[in-house]
Amino acid sequence: MFQQNRRQFLKTMGLGSAALATAPHLAGLAQAADAVDLAGLRAHIDHIVIIYQENRSFDHYFGTYQHPQGTMVANLLNQDGKVDPRFLGQQKNPAGIPYTYLPVPEDIPGFNGALLDNFPFHLAPYIPATHNVPWDPEHHFFRMYAQMDGGKMDRFVALAMSKHHKPFNKLSQHDIDAVRMTFEESRPSGAVLGFYERSDIPDYHRLADEYVLFDHFFQAMSGGSTGNALYLAAARSAVWHQAPQRLMGSLTPPIFDLPYDHNGILINDLPPLLGPTEANPDKLKIAPPPEQQSYANIGDRLDAAGASWAWYNENWNAVKPWAMKRADGPGDGSAVIDTGYLYVPHHNPFQYYPSWFNNVRAGHVRDESDFYEDVKNGKLPAVSFLKATGAHDEHPEDSAPQWGMHWVMGLLKTLAQSPSWEKTAVFITYDEGGGFWDHLPAPQPDQFGCGTRIPALLVSPWARAGYVDHRSGDTTSLLALIERRFGLSPLDTRDRNAYPLTDAFDFQQKPRGAFFA
Repeated sequence: MFQQNRRQFLKTMGLGSAALATAPHLAGLAQAADAVDLAGLRAHIDHIVIIYQENRSFDHYFGTYQHPQGTMVANLLNQDGKVDPRFLGQQKNPAGIPYTYLPVPEDIPGFNGALLDNFPFHLAPYIPATHNVPWDPEHHFFRMYAQMDGGKMDRFVALAMSKHHKPFNKLSQHDIDAVRMTFEESRPSGAVLGFYERSDIPDYHRLADEYVLFDHFFQAMSGGSTGNALYLAAARSAVWHQAPQRLMGSLTPPIFDLPYDHNGILINDLPPLLGPTEANPDKLKIAPPPEQQSYANIGDRLDAAGASWAWYNENWNAVKPWAMKRADGPGDGSAVIDTGYLYVPHHNPFQYYPSWFNNVRAGHVRDESDFYEDVKNGKLPAVSFLKATGAHDEHPEDSAPQWGMHWVMGLLKTLAQSPSWEKTAVFITYDEGGGFWDHLPAPQPDQFGCGTRIPALLVSPWARAGYVDHRSGDTTSLLALIERRFGLSPLDTRDRNAYPLTDAFDFQQKPRGAFFA
């Protein structure tokens, strides 16, 4: 395989120059779709599996990844294999002045007063990958845009944490300058510049060695989990056209923590009205009505085509009794349940659509245990989504990287030992960056995204061996691949134009086994 040295690669990719900020994202991808090897895809891939984890950026996990064959990766390393000194002093305070040392709030355990240069650092000596990060970095829609700072990526530290969350319906939020409010409602933390190394998450790095790592893969939408999960399902977010004005932020100026934009499009996390859902009456009162989500999602498209699919969720059986109810139902009809870490309703995009009850009845929503049984019995659907909760989803406040990694490897091992393996493609990715810094500017195909770059891997007998895919994609690229494989019409503009990840396959090679089987 042709190898570039790091200097050639950096020049080709435009890293470290102003050209990077204007690098094309989706330009020409419609033409690229014509070159997709549909015959190979349809002949060799019968099952697409998407493992959808939580809240980690690419540099946070792969910032110091070094490919064993010397293949170049768009990460923090320079041509000498060291963290590039150009990142020294990059993070700035609200006044635009670079920090001398990274601020670390005293209420974040693990650092014990450590004096850290304004520079990316190895996080494991302070918070090992076997421990959950004891805080949740800030990643609201507009605040993530402010963190990225027009592609300079220099305000992640300044906007790392919230002082507190004001109620969504505070009219006073419209009376304060948005930029001032963004900083006044934030506090800095240098912890978001921390990264993990190969020794911390070895299985993920080994998968990148053997299969495909996507180093230009971004969350589809700026902000948090709900919007990006909805983009995974439908290439767009939810709507509430009649949302009260007090709940709607303006794109200019950006009011960062209101739940809807000026057109009633959901931009921040709210729970679904269809059960099971969380016991938060204030949020449920302003949740998007499922009846207004009249557009199709990928489940609808697959049903119409006669292709099987399932959303497998850890702990689903425990909350399933509330699945056929609404949060606004009377008495025993209520879908409200305090799920805690057992199940996270706003992580399941299909709960926001009027087809939800039909999906539950049809068995499209299943427990993690059903996945193992389905694989064992040769009943793996054409398309599978796998969602962990609590300790296994890698969400910083709830889960440690290694906890999630071991859960993922258990899924892969089960697949690799099944007859379905030879016709399966598994994608491992994340809903969003979770407020952790990434140095690569996000492309902006529209006003909603993209957001931070996130890890993405392809594991398959047909994945190119030890390949790094440099083409730019995002969450909707997964939809584009599903649509091409099963002959489905695009759901929206974003998936129509998205790179369908097909360069990552080699259908001329002999199908490969799995080192983890």
